Amino acid sequence: MDISVSGKNRAVFSGAFFSYGFRPFFLSAGCYAPIVIVYWIGVLSGWWPARTDGSPIWWHGHEMVFGWAAAALCGFLLTAVPNWSASNPVTGAPLAFLWLLWLLGRVGMWFGASLPSGIGPALDLLLIPGLLCFVLPPIYRRKEPRHYVFPVFLLVFWVANLLSLLPYASAWPNRQTIGLYLGTYVMIVMLTIIGGRVVPNFTRGALRAQGKEQGVKTNETISKLAILGVVVALAMDLAVRNQPIGSIGAVVNGCMALLVAVLLVLRAKGWRFQDTWDNPLLWILHVGQGWLIVAFAARAVSSLTGLLPPTISFHALGAGAMATMILAFMTRAPLGHTGRPLRASRVTAITYLLVLAAGVARISSPLLPGRLQLSGLAVAGSLFAIGYAIYVVVYFPVLTRPAVR
Repeated sequence: MDISVSGKNRAVFSGAFFSYGFRPFFLSAGCYAPIVIVYWIGVLSGWWPARTDGSPIWWHGHEMVFGWAAAALCGFLLTAVPNWSASNPVTGAPLAFLWLLWLLGRVGMWFGASLPSGIGPALDLLLIPGLLCFVLPPIYRRKEPRHYVFPVFLLVFWVANLLSLLPYASAWPNRQTIGLYLGTYVMIVMLTIIGGRVVPNFTRGALRAQGKEQGVKTNETISKLAILGVVVALAMDLAVRNQPIGSIGAVVNGCMALLVAVLLVLRAKGWRFQDTWDNPLLWILHVGQGWLIVAFAARAVSSLTGLLPPTISFHALGAGAMATMILAFMTRAPLGHTGRPLRASRVTAITYLLVLAAGVARISSPLLPGRLQLSGLAVAGSLFAIGYAIYVVVYFPVLTRPAVR
């Protein structure tokens, strides 16, 4: 795809902001997360009326998955693919064009009721095809099969968004929920794969600098089984979710989730989490992967015993694993790619703690009695929004100014 500019407009796209994919998309993800959460808290609290162009719960879920998380996904892939494929990064006007597609999608979702029928969803479906145009060619030119799955994931992610946005709810009453769950689960599979690569590698590199790298290891067989297990368990949950306790579907779902939790524990066993406490950029990655274990363990308890609501597992994936891992990548990658030391400031560490506390509050809120559940949701949302707002303040200079090297 060739997008050219001329004259004075060229300078708009030649600055630092459009010099790498992580810059506009990580900043957008950081800004958008508090906006969506504050709006959602306001709806729950009755501060302003709910939207009339769809279920408020659906809209909140959609914008967290296909708005906030999608922006972070674009920033990650536009940064990682050039490293994977030894190709030039997408910069300048093409990058600005992709960013515009994301912005148009948000306009479509916020103001869809004021637009002609179908225009809002159509705008939101443009981003992933546009991203594929830029990441697909370098991945396949490099001919490394382990990266081939990511364009497939992007396609499934787009299908999930399509399912969530299709207008024929009467023909498939659960298609909106299926779309949201599928989109979340695609993100979780990608985070499981990427986490299995970067967590031991980054830990090994940091410990090597301290002269104690020995012992960081990954059992490749266990790692592959864990990834396969995550895929199967999530697909199974889509197929048999909401089955009554004691049914064959619920038992199989629970046993599969328990197996995956064990495999994830075994995979992380050699990553030396205990040696990362003095490095927030490292331990946040480990904790993000730990949320996966919590989520599948909760799924097992929920499906096998009914002692926990199934929403706890789902939000351990979303408010736990996704929120934590996305923040971990959004704080680490900009430092490395702009020539800054790979050290998290105290304020950055505070953002980690806030988002982690938000995840704990979110999965705990269904266990609270009566109206206290709403208070729990408000606390979780507030902690999340504050954490990501602080990220924007701290990282705005990093994301908008030239590299220091």
